[in-house]
Amino acid sequence: MASPTSSIAILAWVALRLVSASPETCASFGSQLSIPNVTVIASEYLVNGTRIPLPGTVDSCGGPNLKADITADLCRLVLTVATTSSSEVQVEAWLPDAQIWNKRSLATGNGGIGGCIDYPTMQNGAGLGFASFGTNAGHNGSVGYEFFLNQPEVINDFGHRAIHVEAEVGKELLAQYYGTGASKRYYAGCSTGGRQGFQNAHLYPGDFDGMLLGSPGIDWLHIVASKGVLARRVGWPNLDSPEYVRPEQWPAIVEAQIKQLDGLDGVTDGIVDEPTKQRFDPENLACGAGLLNSSMCLSPQQVASVRKAYEPIANSAGDIVYPSFELGSKTDVFSDNQVNGTAQMSYTILQDFWRGAVYNDSSWTPANFSESDMDFAVRVNPGQVNAGETDLADFYQAGGKIISYHGRNDETVTSALSEQFFTGVQSTLNISLQEVHSFYRLFFLPGMHHCSGGLGAWSIGNAQKYPYDKALMDPKHNALMALVEWVEEGTAPDVLVGTKYEDDVIGSNISAQRTYCPYPMVSKWDASNDASLATSWKCTSPGLDNA
Repeated sequence: MASPTSSIAILAWVALRLVSASPETCASFGSQLSIPNVTVIASEYLVNGTRIPLPGTVDSCGGPNLKADITADLCRLVLTVATTSSSEVQVEAWLPDAQIWNKRSLATGNGGIGGCIDYPTMQNGAGLGFASFGTNAGHNGSVGYEFFLNQPEVINDFGHRAIHVEAEVGKELLAQYYGTGASKRYYAGCSTGGRQGFQNAHLYPGDFDGMLLGSPGIDWLHIVASKGVLARRVGWPNLDSPEYVRPEQWPAIVEAQIKQLDGLDGVTDGIVDEPTKQRFDPENLACGAGLLNSSMCLSPQQVASVRKAYEPIANSAGDIVYPSFELGSKTDVFSDNQVNGTAQMSYTILQDFWRGAVYNDSSWTPANFSESDMDFAVRVNPGQVNAGETDLADFYQAGGKIISYHGRNDETVTSALSEQFFTGVQSTLNISLQEVHSFYRLFFLPGMHHCSGGLGAWSIGNAQKYPYDKALMDPKHNALMALVEWVEEGTAPDVLVGTKYEDDVIGSNISAQRTYCPYPMVSKWDASNDASLATSWKCTSPGLDNA
């Protein structure tokens, strides 16, 4: 046991480090940092309000003209972490001055196939006093396949390792820079970042105390494969076949769905509140039915194609493995599939990942994609990327908290997947709804697209969106603040209030707000008051009256 004298000395050293976190500390820290397998690329002290260039940024991450806003007086560190002899992860750290550090850390994830540091969330985090971290997940760029070819360890970094590396290096950085660790560790991510978060909670349950996970791409390989399956179902790549539904027809198809289903919640606002519970018969759009003009109406073969597009995805054995594409959502991920009359999908993740990581074949294309290609990828599960594990028992028992959110108008990851995952976690842990709500709450946002945007009141302090509205930083209006309150004060979020801004400019005039509820409760209009007010929306169990 340490003597009183040594304890006092340790406390004095910690106090000295806390006081001395400054431009001078930052300038020397890079050369003094000692973490195994870590190399410092850059260290610089930056002042709040500075806008810095990021000239090394690849085009798919914003390009060499990308800039970042420095939102606190801080020390910026750029590091590489060798994960094996053939792979490394880049980690960026923004460490606010000791006097403004809130004693918390905030790690971030990626989108798509990774490769881009989440500067928007880092900017928000540092501005709130968090020591904030980002990672490229082991490669640079969110488009391409070359970085995966013949690189199994790079695939492992993206698949399952990078966030844990970020967390471990982050802990050591804080200890060496401030002389003390974070009191609480947080993570925020959306899409692939949501997948990375849930996967990390399963594999490394001690890394974070609280996680904010938007539109999570769990069961990632089925998500990506579904785009190829759906494109084939609607006649692609045979652009002249009678079954092929042309890209310009799809907006009319989706608009017809919205017209039929929009008013079911009592409010006509262009939003389908609960698309997973609705059905739509495309026969109504057939030529001769009168709903679409002669250039947009569907032939009998096209009616069959559209019907198949809204059926669940099954594997080669006939087992359902992915939910139906949701009614009322944009279909570009599978229907934007030709360029100048040549079959080519605008959704590039399928070709990139199957080329680079699944088949390791630079000539592969999705033109003949089938369920067998999907099944093969799931069996191989490159880098453990699929991340559909519902066993969060260790994270639950460690006291961790998760707030997840998902738009009901998500064109990339169907929101039904989050329903199924939530139920799967509850079933795997064999706990009651009250018990699962004690650590994991899921909020659905009608009218929100993938991660953000859309007709709905979607702004809730979303990951990957900068800046936050400084006037709405309370736990009801900002999900990150709700997570902090839950982790540190034990107050679980009973509601989140979403905000719709004019022109979707966060912080501008508010055009509407809406109250959102922990699943399986739903947000229902009270049928009497102004639907643009959050107070007019109440949480109720499905099937019950608003009262």
